[in-house]
Amino acid sequence: MLDKYGNDEDVKKEIATMEKTFQFAPTDGEAYYVKVTKGEVTFNMGTDSAPTATISGKEETLLSLFNGTIDPVMSYMTGKIKISGDLMSATKMTGLVKKLRK
Repeated sequence: MLDKYGNDEDVKKEIATMEKTFQFAPTDGEAYYVKVTKGEVTFNMGTDSAPTATISGKEETLLSLFNGTIDPVMSYMTGKIKISGDLMSATKMTGLVKKLRK
């Protein structure tokens, strides 16, 4: 999905000036993060020293967020995922992922 952003003009415009790091912390798997820097998106294993937002939950749940098989808002409200840091940026990230799934 990350390679798909390069073909989506709406997403490219939204991330052109973005400087955000989204840490994913599976409770039952290896940590990884997505870094958005001036229009470039990179995926890295491990932990970032200063993420914008950290999203934690079961690995299956985090993967389902990217696959679009679960609703991010409901997952947050029901406690399936926890978000620390900048909640608004995490919300924006889920909106971008939603656009990429189209």
